[in-house]
Amino acid sequence: MFGYIKNILKNRSLKDAAVRAKKRREAAYNFETAKTMGIIYPFGINIDTVLSAMKDVAKRYDIKLTSLIYFPQDKLPEGIETNPSLIFFSNNECNWFGKPKTTAINRFVDTNFNLLIDLSPIVWYPLHYIAISSRADFKIGRITHETYNPYNFVLLGSKSEEHFIKDLTAYLYKIQ
Repeated sequence: MFGYIKNILKNRSLKDAAVRAKKRREAAYNFETAKTMGIIYPFGINIDTVLSAMKDVAKRYDIKLTSLIYFPQDKLPEGIETNPSLIFFSNNECNWFGKPKTTAINRFVDTNFNLLIDLSPIVWYPLHYIAISSRADFKIGRITHETYNPYNFVLLGSKSEEHFIKDLTAYLYKIQ
C-alpha cells in the first residue's frame, strides 16, 4: 500500500514539473551555438571519463559547463566537495519519495541552459525529475519508457557512457 501511494505522489510530482517546464523556451543548439551546458548523471558511471569528455567539449567551444551528480545512497562519500560548477547530491537531499529539495538543485533546475544532457543509463527518479523540471532550451537523453519524456533529442540507451558520449558529440556537431 505504501509503495502504491509513493508511486502516485511521484507521478503527480512529475506531472506538475512537466507543466511548469512547458513555460521554458525550446530551441535547438549544437556545440557551436550553445553558451551554457548542464549535465546530469548518477555517481556510478565512469565520472572521470564523462567529466573529461564534457570538459574538453566545453573548453573547445567556450561553453560554461555545470555538472549535477546524483549519489544514490544516503550520504556522499568522504572527500567529495561541491562547488558552483560541480554539484553532488544524495538521497538525503531528496524528500521521502525522491524529489530533490536543496537550494543548489533548485538553482540548477532554474538555470536557462542552452543544452541539458542527461547521461543516466537508467531512469533514476531524482535525475528524471530534474530533467523534466529544468528550464533548459534543448534537452538530450536516452530513450526511456517513462510516461513523461522530457527530451527534445534522444539516443539509444543500451550503450556504455563512452559510446553514448561519442554518439552525442557526433550528432551535436551535425545539428545546424
